[in-house]
Amino acid sequence: MVSFRIKEWKQPLTNNMRRILSIVATLVAWGGFVYSQDFELTAKSMDLSFLVGQKVEVVDSFYYRLDSTYTYINSGDEWVLDSKYSYVYDHSNNLRSYQFQFSDMNVWKNGKKVVYLCAENNTVLQTQTLKWDDLTNDWVYVWRKSYQQDINNEGLVVLYSEWEKDNSRWIDKWQQSQEYNQEGRLSGYNTLTWNSVDNRWENYWNYSCLYDEEGNLLELQNKSYDKATDAWGDEWQCIYEYDTEGKLKSHQIIDWDKESDSWKNVRAFSVSGEEDEAGVVEVREDWNVGADDWNRATSHSKIFDSKGQLTEEVYNKWDNSSGSWVENRRDAYSYNEDGIKVEEATFYWDKTSSKYENHLKSVYFYSVVAINKPVDPKLPNGDFYLYPNPATDYVYISNLYEASLLTIYNVDGKAIMQKQILSANEPVNVSSLKKGVYVVTLKSDSGIKTTKFIKK
Repeated sequence: MVSFRIKEWKQPLTNNMRRILSIVATLVAWGGFVYSQDFELTAKSMDLSFLVGQKVEVVDSFYYRLDSTYTYINSGDEWVLDSKYSYVYDHSNNLRSYQFQFSDMNVWKNGKKVVYLCAENNTVLQTQTLKWDDLTNDWVYVWRKSYQQDINNEGLVVLYSEWEKDNSRWIDKWQQSQEYNQEGRLSGYNTLTWNSVDNRWENYWNYSCLYDEEGNLLELQNKSYDKATDAWGDEWQCIYEYDTEGKLKSHQIIDWDKESDSWKNVRAFSVSGEEDEAGVVEVREDWNVGADDWNRATSHSKIFDSKGQLTEEVYNKWDNSSGSWVENRRDAYSYNEDGIKVEEATFYWDKTSSKYENHLKSVYFYSVVAINKPVDPKLPNGDFYLYPNPATDYVYISNLYEASLLTIYNVDGKAIMQKQILSANEPVNVSSLKKGVYVVTLKSDSGIKTTKFIKK
């Protein structure tokens, strides 16, 4: 996670920059919704709690709740603390706010804060972004997004507003109506901008998605509204291609050229490899108008371990003079025993030393929160449960229907306790164990079952 500080943007946006920002924002929004589908949340139900709980990862019967992220900058031969993110949750472990601070001469200075306002059912109603004002020594509003269900289209309406400090009021800037298909995927949205002179909403962007029968994204298309002609006009498209197994093999960005009244190449990406130890390589090519051909630009490689976890990303640049790839940047990721990312580091290639040099790293700190699973005696072949969890002195077994050998392992995989359990709810004394997370197995004639618990 790269730290940043809020700065006022003073340079006007060019058409190219607008297109790139639009594409990036769109892909981020689309990717965020894909993430929410992992939790079986759809826009139809309008349960937007994925926006609140996006900093919580679930492993077995535990939450790894991200509490803070510290970023360090490499200064010669040592790491210097640069910035941090701190996350605040409610009693149900729902993210309610997070704050960015940066280090100034070893003193924390406030940067920005994001606050989530939710309904009683935990649906997100609004997100507010604030920045710290040194003059007033207080937080001041910057912008906010309000979310409302579109009953007619079973979609979502997002209203973006900015704070007008002089008049102490919110000024509406744009409004976006999102629509979703029956599978819960984003099918398109229409963006309106507020005309303060005529006091009305006006068309601005129109965005649509096309999928195949397997749910693969085939095309993103963006249109802009022309006031002069009172009509929608093509802006850009992103086209995706897949192999016979449904794996992405390429995608391409094309622009609509009004002068020639035709589509023009802009950028193309080719994807190869598998998500395993061999990794995935994505090569970007930019269209050279003068040569009427593609020019290689960058190469992005992803390397995975045997568990399928991303461990390394390598970014290279193409050097036309030598006709070869030149090292540029490398990102490395570290995980704990449960596969939760605990650190990431960024390295840049140093031509002088001909090696990667440390640039920055981010360290993630979590709280481990147990989920109290319900006990269901009607499931004789189901999982067993330990309670209470977390535990202090004793734990008990439920859903146990045959004699079993209980073994407790520490995080290093070492067996530290064994006990023959003959019946359900038989106490197991864990008072001698140190505080931490433990793995428990039950071995019987039916097989081996595993769970975890926390010792307080």
